[in-house]
Amino acid sequence: MPFRPTLVCVECGASVTELIRDYGKGNLRLAICTACNAVADKYVEYETILLFLEVLLLKPQVYRHILCNLPVPVSLKTTLKLFVILVMLDMNVKAYLVDRDAGVTFHSESMYKTPDALQVTTSGLRIGQFSLHLVCLALLENVVYFIAVFAAIWLDPFRRGWRAKLLSKGATESVDNGVDAPWTKYGSAMCIASFGKLFAVLTVIWEFHWSFVHVLGALVVVSHVLALQLMMGEGDPAQVKSLHIIAVVVFGLMARGFAQLALYAFGNSVLFHVLV
Repeated sequence: MPFRPTLVCVECGASVTELIRDYGKGNLRLAICTACNAVADKYVEYETILLFLEVLLLKPQVYRHILCNLPVPVSLKTTLKLFVILVMLDMNVKAYLVDRDAGVTFHSESMYKTPDALQVTTSGLRIGQFSLHLVCLALLENVVYFIAVFAAIWLDPFRRGWRAKLLSKGATESVDNGVDAPWTKYGSAMCIASFGKLFAVLTVIWEFHWSFVHVLGALVVVSHVLALQLMMGEGDPAQVKSLHIIAVVVFGLMARGFAQLALYAFGNSVLFHVLV
């Protein structure tokens, strides 16, 4: 039987034994939290699209539901699929900025600005080269960011017991299939909290000023702080944001920014003026 993490009340974070109480003969009711006397988890009745909208609204309750109360925890395979989607969304943003020639700095010999590139912009081969280049950039930047934040949590410089919290809920059976491995728990939380980037698809439909990308970045950063604060048990984010978690996320952003600058210094043809 797969390992089940401790269920929690989405309103107050207290542990609960059940989310749905069966009174027999098909009489089911949502369980009540004994700590706050509220419904322990109203989201068990929500459709997936409604959960997604609640995530975008940055509600701590829905993050508690996703992190702790899902019927089946997010697997490593699903986490990798979510990460690939995020990379493609980042690639879309980069393509938008390059196309608008806004929020970017090109090398004088950039492949996006050479006469040859301008003459064959409709070439399928050239478009493929541009797309592959942007995908590789998005992949590298996201890998650096995710690893930097994970390393900061794992090393636990503030002595908050974060590593123990990542490992405490594990079980041999779930680790074997990757469901409850530390990296999977962390990666799934970060990927789910990154889905504000879906708004980047709007750039395909409507014309926005390139600074709109900064708004999306701010939304994603706040989502990451919220998800990590709940996962690491650093207090109620609805009351106050944890400075320790904010410092970890800022460290990840700095690592990502350094990677972008290093690539540009070593000959990458374009530098984007956005971090997330």
